Amino acid sequence: TPQVRERATLGGNLCQRPRCWYFRLEEVNCLKKGGSECYAATGENKYNAILGGGPSYIVHPSDLAPMLVALGASVAVVGADGRRVIPLDKFFTSPNENIRRENVLRNDEIITQIQVPASPVAARSTYLKFKERESMDFAMASVAAAVQLSGNKTVAQVRLVLGGVAPIPWRTLEAEQFLLGKTLSADVLAETARLALKGARPLDKNAYKVPLAQTLVRRALAKAGGMAA
Repeated sequence: TPQVRERATLGGNLCQRPRCWYFRLEEVNCLKKGGSECYAATGENKYNAILGGGPSYIVHPSDLAPMLVALGASVAVVGADGRRVIPLDKFFTSPNENIRRENVLRNDEIITQIQVPASPVAARSTYLKFKERESMDFAMASVAAAVQLSGNKTVAQVRLVLGGVAPIPWRTLEAEQFLLGKTLSADVLAETARLALKGARPLDKNAYKVPLAQTLVRRALAKAGGMAA
């Protein structure tokens, strides 16, 4: 709600709990809450993960996180043992690493600062999001893209991060590697989109996220790379 947004912080946005009906329902003892089963695996899973899922198919709900990862941001945190700085792409924790946690914050730590470096790759960036409602809503899929082009218009640096499709902001390293040295074209964007979703494992009700995210990848890269719409 607008009231919640007025009281919220950027750190709180990054540390949101997962988006999953079963996790949110108090009466459901799902795997992530200490139970024996991820009910989303075979139940209502329209909004759940298609990448990096298992043993839990949660989705990280933040819109801010994918863009900050694409910009190479870090967070400064303070706790009883002092201050430390964590690259944001190392901040989030997947269910495979720790089923009960979503990030590496210790119990006595808070985020005090978000650091975004001055970088050529940040000069051309964009964030695209698809949602069900026109009003405020969570992403069904989103893409953050940051691109630096060389003098001959080939890709010198790129970061491509997916949101709404995985338990963490999902950096597409294979797709990024493919883009390096390439000139952006329809064929290159199509192959990049394919590689970005290469490891997708849709559940019964969320296979739509694969073509949706691929379309967003193509559009985000075209926009960040200055291609005609």
